[in-house]
Amino acid sequence: MSLRERSILDRHFDAWRAAGLITPELEARLRQSSAELQQRKAGGLVMKALGALGGALLLAGLVLIVAENWDALPRAVKLGAWAALQVALLAGAHRMGQARQIAVAEGLALAGSGWVLAGIALVSQIYQLSSRDPNGVWLWLALIVPVAWVLPRRAVTVSVFAAVVAVLLLEAHEADSWIKVADAEGPWLWMAVPLLAAVLISWLPTRVHALQAWTGAWAFGIITIALLVLGATHDADSSVLGSAWWVVAPGLLAALVWPDRCLPRSWDAATCRIVLVAGLLPWVVMGRDFDPGMKDTLAVGLAWVLQIAIAILVIRAGARAGSDAWVNVGYLSLLSGVLTRYFDFFGNYLEGGAALLLTGVLLLFILYALNRARQRTLAREEA
Repeated sequence: MSLRERSILDRHFDAWRAAGLITPELEARLRQSSAELQQRKAGGLVMKALGALGGALLLAGLVLIVAENWDALPRAVKLGAWAALQVALLAGAHRMGQARQIAVAEGLALAGSGWVLAGIALVSQIYQLSSRDPNGVWLWLALIVPVAWVLPRRAVTVSVFAAVVAVLLLEAHEADSWIKVADAEGPWLWMAVPLLAAVLISWLPTRVHALQAWTGAWAFGIITIALLVLGATHDADSSVLGSAWWVVAPGLLAALVWPDRCLPRSWDAATCRIVLVAGLLPWVVMGRDFDPGMKDTLAVGLAWVLQIAIAILVIRAGARAGSDAWVNVGYLSLLSGVLTRYFDFFGNYLEGGAALLLTGVLLLFILYALNRARQRTLAREEA
């Protein structure tokens, strides 16, 4: 149980005790029940992690066995064994789900989804097929999307998400693609593709809300790094995407229209939209790329200001939702911004022992102040 949750629970028990609503014995039983609930939640996370690890190792082991015995296995045996294993993995995932062995079912579903891609590679090797790199991933995507309805498991949904992201990024970097990116240096493509994939897979039968948190963390990380790089070195400045706008524009538009389908539930809709719009505003102001002048200098200044503002906004959203993780991530972004600005502005003057001593003292003070602020935010109860 987090510090914030414990603080809220203590205050409620104090109020109920003062109003005579609970007895000491009932309070002890309620606290014990809350502790057991938290333990079950932690245990469930461990089981899911172990299930995913087991499924990944199972898949890797099967692929390695085929690779090590490639020449010794006849063609019919390769195809027959692949088909038999595919059926066994999917049937096992279904059976384990019925037996309420959820972690094992998810692991088998993950291995089964990956084994489909392995089968595509197997057929291409047997028959010496040669094609564009994205075509194999397109086929993988087409084969596992129906599985999401037949076998409604979270691992299948995650596999579809991975396939969508992979195929769009591969297409964007393929020379003859209709969405060929001209310059991927800026944050546009790397942020829009996962957002678009998250919105698309949100209509599958099994939604994975944790995937929204990871997509939000990825988008927030891309924005933070791009703003810091633009402000400090004027790099990552390109908005020349070419045909990739056919992917970037729908991805950003979908995220703005349906933020609840691709961004963390700890953020409200206004926070999601502000983070996305503010994070890309310097590139909108700057245009194609950085060119020293009044407009682009303004864009660099906006990058410095907006990086801090977005970090504070994420801290506020995390505090209001009771999310310790987002509060910590927000303060980490704030600390990164302060340190980057310090070394960017004063890096040329940091020579000699006195300068290094002063820098160390200043950094420790900044770390102390931000950590105190973080602790106060976590302990404060928001209305």
